[in-house]
Amino acid sequence: MHEELMSQLSDAADGFIVPLRLNDGFDQLALDELCGTIDRLGRQWRTAEVIPKSAALILSELYPAISACAELHEGEERQRMIEAAVRVGERVTYALDPAGEPEL
Repeated sequence: MHEELMSQLSDAADGFIVPLRLNDGFDQLALDELCGTIDRLGRQWRTAEVIPKSAALILSELYPAISACAELHEGEERQRMIEAAVRVGERVTYALDPAGEPEL
């Protein structure tokens, strides 16, 4: 089960971030999938004492990776990426905070 969940998270993260890094464009559906995956895992983790280190590593890299890609763009595309980084960051915080509420 653990490996399956980590695979889902890794695939969702790569599905959004890899195209950004390769300058292949912003994929809204991939962003929605990533956020949905974080939300699903968050429902399980919110009451857990610990989460897998592999998940923590992926989650900790999301915001900086998206922000770094935003720095390579200008105008509307840059703003979309900054907003995506914030959206993902909020979901990560909510996924790990037992008392938190999502900022949707």
